[in-house]
Amino acid sequence: MSFWHRSGNRSHGFDEEYELVLLILISGLLLVAAEVAAFWLVRAIVRFLRPPQRVTDKRTSARRRVLVLTAPVGEGHVAAARAVVAELEDEDGELEIVLIDALDEIGRVLRFILCDLYRWQFGHVARIYGLFYRLLERSSFCRGIGQWVIVSFGSRPLLRRIELVDPDIIVSTHPPVTCVLGHLRRRDRIQVPVIATITDLDGLGFWVHPGVDLHLVMHESCVAQVERMAGPGSARCARPLLAPAFREPRTRAQARRALGLSEAGAIAVVSGGGWGVGELEKAARAALEIEGLSVICLAGRNESTRRRLELAFAAETRVSVWGFTDAMSDVLAAADALVHSTGGVTVLEALARNCPVIAYGAPPGHARLTAKALVKHGLGRLALSPEELTVSLRSVLERPRTVVRTTLSAPSCASLVLEATPRPTTEPALRARLARRATLATVALILPIWGLSTDLPYALAANTLDVAPLSVVSTGQGDVGLVITASPSLVPGLVTELRRHHAHASFAFSAPVGSGLLRSLARAQDEPLPALGSGEATGWLHTRDHLNDLFAALRVRGVRYYLAPDALTFGQYLLARGQGALPISGSRFGPDVPAPSRGLHRGEVIVLELDKRRPEANAAIDNLLATLARNGLRGVSVKQLLDSRSDR
Repeated sequence: MSFWHRSGNRSHGFDEEYELVLLILISGLLLVAAEVAAFWLVRAIVRFLRPPQRVTDKRTSARRRVLVLTAPVGEGHVAAARAVVAELEDEDGELEIVLIDALDEIGRVLRFILCDLYRWQFGHVARIYGLFYRLLERSSFCRGIGQWVIVSFGSRPLLRRIELVDPDIIVSTHPPVTCVLGHLRRRDRIQVPVIATITDLDGLGFWVHPGVDLHLVMHESCVAQVERMAGPGSARCARPLLAPAFREPRTRAQARRALGLSEAGAIAVVSGGGWGVGELEKAARAALEIEGLSVICLAGRNESTRRRLELAFAAETRVSVWGFTDAMSDVLAAADALVHSTGGVTVLEALARNCPVIAYGAPPGHARLTAKALVKHGLGRLALSPEELTVSLRSVLERPRTVVRTTLSAPSCASLVLEATPRPTTEPALRARLARRATLATVALILPIWGLSTDLPYALAANTLDVAPLSVVSTGQGDVGLVITASPSLVPGLVTELRRHHAHASFAFSAPVGSGLLRSLARAQDEPLPALGSGEATGWLHTRDHLNDLFAALRVRGVRYYLAPDALTFGQYLLARGQGALPISGSRFGPDVPAPSRGLHRGEVIVLELDKRRPEANAAIDNLLATLARNGLRGVSVKQLLDSRSDR
């Protein structure tokens, strides 16, 4: 049987714009590995023929120059970079500091993958992002492929930019940038210290690279995690990276006056980070269950989320919806509790303002790991439902506020950055490097072929992205879509049996049939339906021509559907969808698999598979139609089923 589940209310089944984006995304993911492999092979030859240049500590200027690299993927990485710059300026006024958006330097491909595609996944198909994140987190091999892609595209352009700046120290606040820097540092392409800041509390495999000289973590529990991956002496616990405003004392009354808020009553801040993600509306409604509690919703830079929240709470005087604000120091000082979905720097800021933190509605991926780590280290609470959130908020507001133990007494990031020295690193042996690269290249070349030639990748995508074959239609009538696969010689007799029961069907053919048979189907108001066979191995390559020939030979007009095999491959689906054809599947029955007496429902598609023996075939269709009649249903063709949709 097929891997996919029955879909819900599906007529034509696909929104065209979404379908186009989906096809581009899936095709790109399948082909990018092969393209990167070819790119890497060419680049490796060029590097072999041309000795690499190195970034060295060759500048004679008396002023030390620090290069800080970040990326506007959310606000946390940028906020951390600004905090690093502020600390460095306070630490040594003679420093020359250069702050750069690294995504502007590493090319359009990586910018699209690391920012645009990531944001789209995070906001629209969070489950897909969660699956990818778990795969990369649990498999060092898959994580190595991801790092290889980033390094292949990003190392050369980033190195050129570093050569122009000619820094004495390099600091990174973004994990993929850290990956590129660590790769260059480990291969001695950069000979100045490279420092990485880590603002998450868990999921550190993406933040750590063994080539980085020093990782600065914000909690002492992270030191051991980093050193397990990068080696002894590769991590130090630093004071949390906070904007200068958070270092100044601020009372609740002062903050509320500065923001124009009432000094009376409790206030809960609901934040979705810089991108305004998470279950903000549910969180706000849960907070409103507490009498007298006012709510400030922070939608960040997400204007659509802001407008949606403004419409949802237009009549609620206790809710204020804000966009992005640079007054977070006062906001958190004025608040009695923070409900946050993504963690990161905002949590560190809340702890600095002694504002209780409750994690709720975290999207799949790193945000959920951070939420669990928050509870594990006693830094906050976790609510898994709106009811739990209401209880947690009420408990926080009723209890006296306690000071949360943080690492404010630890050395500043700036002092550790300026004290950093190159850490001895050993590059992997030549044989190990060649074996690893050969393995990665082989996987990168084989992965697209496997993904297009087997049914499991499509089955996973069909379930997750809701692009499964049409298997059920929402209809108010007692119709069941009946698809019959049988030898053409049996079809005339089956048409007679259907007419006797006042039923109709779609007859699936995997090869052209005679015009006389097509005319008899038309007279009986039945219809032909193209059918695809197995597309495994290289069979999927012929999908386009095979379907075109079948649609022409069977004289199919209008919306083009085809009967999908039990194991529909990704290659078949993509080539057929490119021709505007949509797959159909359903519960399969036959002489050896009779239909159940109960359990059939209106609107679903049934596939009746008949053999070449006429008596058994006639008996099977009689039994199925009798079962349908007992359930108050009748068999119709797929076209008739679609015409009966309740949403037409």
